[in-house]
Amino acid sequence: MGKSIEIFTDSSLYGEDIVERVKEYACPRCSILIYDANGTESSVDMQSKVSEYGVTSMPAIVIDGKLIHPDKLVKGKLNLFYHIFNK
Repeated sequence: MGKSIEIFTDSSLYGEDIVERVKEYACPRCSILIYDANGTESSVDMQSKVSEYGVTSMPAIVIDGKLIHPDKLVKGKLNLFYHIFNK
């Protein structure tokens, strides 16, 4: 069974990098949902999720309801994320 992955971004270059890395390391069965603070889609859903998960800065990654610090992905700790995504 795949992971449920939610990415919260503000369209910054750093955020785009996070999105690409998550897509690269996610398993084929993983579900990826991207919330963009600068997007045109409903911000009500995004704000609800931000409150629910306790997101305080963007980009942010939530895997199966657990907030994961994106620095782990950016700073070369990719093996950790590979194992999280493919459990």
